[in-house]
Amino acid sequence: MWVSRMELTDFRNYAEASVALDPGLNLFLGLNAQGKTNLLESVYVASAGRSYRASSDADLVRWECPHFRIVAYIDRKPSPVRLEISYSRDGRRLVRLNGTERIRGAELASFLNVVMFTPDDLALVKGSPGDRRRFLDLEIAQVSPAYRNWVSVYSRTVAQRNALLKQVAAAPPAKAAELLAPWDDQLTSVGARVIARRAEVIAELDRLGREAHCRITGTPGNLAVRYLPSVQFEASDVQAIARAFKDRLAQIRRVELIRGFTMCGPHRDDILFELDDVNVAAFGSQGQQRSTVLAVKLAEVEFIRARTGDQPVLLLDDVLSELDERRRAHLLAEVVGKYQTLVTSVEPGCVEMMPSQAKVFTIDAGQIRAREVAADAVPSEGRAEYDSRQAGLQRPPTLAGSDASVE
Repeated sequence: MWVSRMELTDFRNYAEASVALDPGLNLFLGLNAQGKTNLLESVYVASAGRSYRASSDADLVRWECPHFRIVAYIDRKPSPVRLEISYSRDGRRLVRLNGTERIRGAELASFLNVVMFTPDDLALVKGSPGDRRRFLDLEIAQVSPAYRNWVSVYSRTVAQRNALLKQVAAAPPAKAAELLAPWDDQLTSVGARVIARRAEVIAELDRLGREAHCRITGTPGNLAVRYLPSVQFEASDVQAIARAFKDRLAQIRRVELIRGFTMCGPHRDDILFELDDVNVAAFGSQGQQRSTVLAVKLAEVEFIRARTGDQPVLLLDDVLSELDERRRAHLLAEVVGKYQTLVTSVEPGCVEMMPSQAKVFTIDAGQIRAREVAADAVPSEGRAEYDSRQAGLQRPPTLAGSDASVE
């Protein structure tokens, strides 16, 4: 899976833009506020159906224009697809597949998966538990439509149960318990599925993240990704988790009625990142925190590949400037020839790190221009390794044993 072309109309600062992308490494150079991040954002929207940094679609429309349009051409098996997302300021939104079939924005991930890293993603380590839950939910939703539905149903159930907690706060305890019972059943039934899936995925990220961290840092530091559920359970099957969840609700019901909100469940979960058994958020350096996030993002890439059989597209926004020379080299070695990667940078010197077949663009005030990479930009052995990997990337093989039919 890779994006062969992006076409933008009145999206952010792009009036009209069309760019043909390489299936390997693509570098976008330019000063700040020229449109580099906007281009990566458009690829993200083509996968997720919404922006990761705008609160509404209206914020994506170019200043004083009536609408925006994104068209993404995806080369994938069994046949290429064309994804189109458009929005007008009067509130009309249209998502189409191959120019004719209307689909929901949530269905776009069935045709294009992306993993994005920006400097703001340090919030994954340093930010709130809500930041970490959003990361986890977005990751799992890319490979599991059922999980998307569970999270949606669970969120609505929590909101309705919270409203009921406020209404019955003054009722006799027996009456309050009777009125809450059906909502408790719904909450624990759906919530247990969310918890079980999160536990499964975090165990996978723990393994993959540890391996990725060693590769991109070149050090033996032991990264661990830990799940901190608000409901404690011993057996990991859904029924056992649901029973533990219901028991916990019974224990804290009195406090919930006083406070008027649901105090345990997936909406209160968290994730802990440890490096050699030390909390990275509390005691890690800026470099260790950044390497942790990068490792988790690369683990996410491998997780999606293993679950769907497709290579996701990796979007790296202004990442190279935040890394030392050694970590830059390790990161490029990690992605070159494995995934289609779109990288942005303000540093022209980044060109010298690029393999000979990398595609380099400059972006200036919403204008995208391709430029050549000098043949001597990297050592010959580096070019040979890139060229051999690139040949395999042009026609990615079907992964043996992969399970493409996910929930």
